[in-house]
Parts: sequence; C-alpha cells; structure tokens
Amino acid sequence: MVAAELLKLRTTRAWIGFLLAGLALAGIAAAGTVGTAEDFRLGTTELSREILSASGIAEVIAFVVGIVSVTAEWRHGTVTRTFLATPRRDRVLVAKELGIVVPAALLWVLTTVLALAIAVPWLAFEGSSFALGEELAGYAGRILVTTVLWGALGVGVGAIVQSQTPAVVGAILWVLVAEGLITAALGLADLEVIGDYFPGRALSAFDGSGEEGGLSTWPAGAVGLGWVAVLGLLGHLRMSRQDVT
Repeated sequence: MVAAELLKLRTTRAWIGFLLAGLALAGIAAAGTVGTAEDFRLGTTELSREILSASGIAEVIAFVVGIVSVTAEWRHGTVTRTFLATPRRDRVLVAKELGIVVPAALLWVLTTVLALAIAVPWLAFEGSSFALGEELAGYAGRILVTTVLWGALGVGVGAIVQSQTPAVVGAILWVLVAEGLITAALGLADLEVIGDYFPGRALSAFDGSGEEGGLSTWPAGAVGLGWVAVLGLLGHLRMSRQDVT
C-alpha cells in the first residue's frame, strides 16, 4: 500500500511543480543569504546555519504535498477505487502517512544540496568557507525530521477537510497568519504560552527557526508529533464514518 501511494505521487505531474518550486525558493534563499552577508560574518557558524535554513522551504512544500496526496483522491474521484481495493480505511490513511516520508525526505535532501551547491563555491570565491560541526549537523537533522512531520501533518489535514483548495489555503493561512494573531490575542490575557503549543510554532521551535522564548527543542518536537497523531486520528474518524460512492 505504501508502494502504491509512492506510485501515485511519482506518476502525476504535480510533483514536478512542487519540486521545482522548492528548489527555486531554496536557491534564492541561499543566494540571498550569502550575497547579503557582511564580511565579518563569512565563515561563521551563524552564517552556515542561515544557509542551511534555506532547506526549510522543504517543510512548506512537504506540508502541501501531504494535503494534496489525500485531497487529490476526492478531487479526481479515485477515492472509491482506493477504498474498494483496501476496505480498511485506517490502513489507507496509515499508508499515506508512511508514504509521505520518502518525498518529504527527498525534498529536504535536494533543497539542502542545492543550497550548499550555491553557497560553498560562492564562499570560496569570497575567500571563506562553509563552517562544519556537530551543531550544524544536528540542526540539519532537525530540519529533516520537521519536514517529515509537516508532510504527515498535511496528510491529517487533507483527511479531515478533503476538499483540496480549502485545505491548502486554510492550512497555510492558519500557520502563517492565524497562529500569530491568536497568540498575540492570548498575550493580552498573559496566556501567550498557549500559542507555543500550536503546530506551526511548536515545529518552528523544534527546528530552531522560531522565536526565542517558546518551547525548548525536544518538548517542541514531542508536541509536533502529538499534532500528527491527533490530526491523523481525526482524519481517520472522518474517513471511517463517510459514505463514499
């Protein structure tokens, strides 16, 4: 079933657009980071970290791919055949959750390679180098895990909403706009700590791209994993009680 999900992803043209968009944005981010860096920052761990953060665009792309991998079944009417082939709908959802791991990880690998392919020669031309170390390796690993978690979150969102456009637009608006606004509103009552447990803010804290003062790394990762489980369960409940014809 996981192989079938991967087959669905790679035999449609949508993945080409997602991949090109991710590579283009990661390349622009990496080039902009190196090109605007002051001389005293060249060769520093801080700059290398910012270069690696360009691969964070893979998180957004994986989120959308996860949503589309589910909602496309309803959009194109293939969900009936999917459920006929596998009447156990919980297994269908689990297969989609597991199937998103490979494309999400691949997106991270390709965006990271591209960012380094742009930054390393550029730094060498400037007489500098890319700083390596265990800290940066850990940071890159957290971005990889976060990318996979975002993909799994997308699958849960897609299973709950099922309509592709509202799912994609609504999910992105929630992460980019609603979470910040709600957290700010909670701050008026000194309850902004609640906002740290929202999925977007928790995963940002886990990969290190979030604002200071939120959850620490591993608790944030646990919260992100919890959101994957909760949305997956809600998606399963919606799918299992649905009459699909």
